[in-house]
Amino acid sequence: MRHAQIILISLFACTSPALTASQSRVTTYPVTGTSAKAIYDSIKASSPRVARNATFAFTTPFTKTVSATRKSKTACSYARFRTSSYFIYTLPRLATKKAVSATLAAKWSSFAAYLKTHEEGHGSIWRSCLAEYDAESLKLSAKTCDGLDKAREQLFTKIKKRCLQKDEAYDFVFRKEVLKQPFVAEALGKN
Repeated sequence: MRHAQIILISLFACTSPALTASQSRVTTYPVTGTSAKAIYDSIKASSPRVARNATFAFTTPFTKTVSATRKSKTACSYARFRTSSYFIYTLPRLATKKAVSATLAAKWSSFAAYLKTHEEGHGSIWRSCLAEYDAESLKLSAKTCDGLDKAREQLFTKIKKRCLQKDEAYDFVFRKEVLKQPFVAEALGKN
């Protein structure tokens, strides 16, 4: 099971018409069970598939860029360039809290909070990348506005590649650290 990841459905290309600055919301999918193993198995069976992998949780970003160009006799540049973001954090929700022991409920609550914090970390990585994208785009200049757009696309590709690497490195650490979570350790019979 791939434990957590961000879905990158052409980040920067997905748009939502009502974006302002950076916003986020949590959505959940239900999981059931009365033991850690049963709940863990429910996650594997119920979690949405991301790139053919089951995940504990994931982040879906949406962005919208608003820009204005400034053209002189010799160059085209951006007078304004701002990318707004909206992140949906998808997390498991235990549908049967009353059916589990108080000890397991506490482990689950801690695990759920850990997942939320992790997904918010993905949002932070991408907000940082978007801020860099905006700042660097404002520095661009080309002889034509078509040339400016090509330079912006090259910049986007460079920043996106670097951010994908940061994002994967973040998940690489997570895949090791999540095993130390008491809920996961119990589910896997490692406590």
